[in-house]
Amino acid sequence: MQYGDPRVLRTQQLLKEALLELLLEGNQLHQLSVQKVTKHAKLNRTTFYLHYKDLEDLQVQMTQEILQQLTVKINALMHEKNSSRQEQVVDLLHYLQERWSIIIALTQQDAVERHLFDLFKELITVRRRNPMKPKRDFYVESDVKTASIIGVIMWWLQHENDLTAQVIAGQIELMNKR
Repeated sequence: MQYGDPRVLRTQQLLKEALLELLLEGNQLHQLSVQKVTKHAKLNRTTFYLHYKDLEDLQVQMTQEILQQLTVKINALMHEKNSSRQEQVVDLLHYLQERWSIIIALTQQDAVERHLFDLFKELITVRRRNPMKPKRDFYVESDVKTASIIGVIMWWLQHENDLTAQVIAGQIELMNKR
């Protein structure tokens, strides 16, 4: 089977969905077996091993897909003008919000937070080097600014509240002015 083959993609999707459903039911990864996941997916174990080394490999690949999408979304912010930047931040926040239960089920909050920190720090650094941007006498240290932005995002994701992605994006934009 070749990469991009619809059968391969469908099989991988079935395995991902099965693992996720079992995790969301309250199972921990170490409590699951390949047999349990494949049974849930209505596939056989041999099929699983054609695609993944073990359950941790499947977990890592699922996490990598989320991190890759985050990278794409934040890299797009590096090249945007002010007018659509806030819309893209809202899109990023919606993406994170929609996948937060998956991230928690995969127990990958720390990996996502670290990845976001690295990406936002790079974004801040790139924007500060922009020759079209006016230079300021005072900038908040990149690490402090990045930690503040990530802190707001993580707080928002971890606490159910009435604040919308638009409100959080507005707060991030205000923080980004320094």
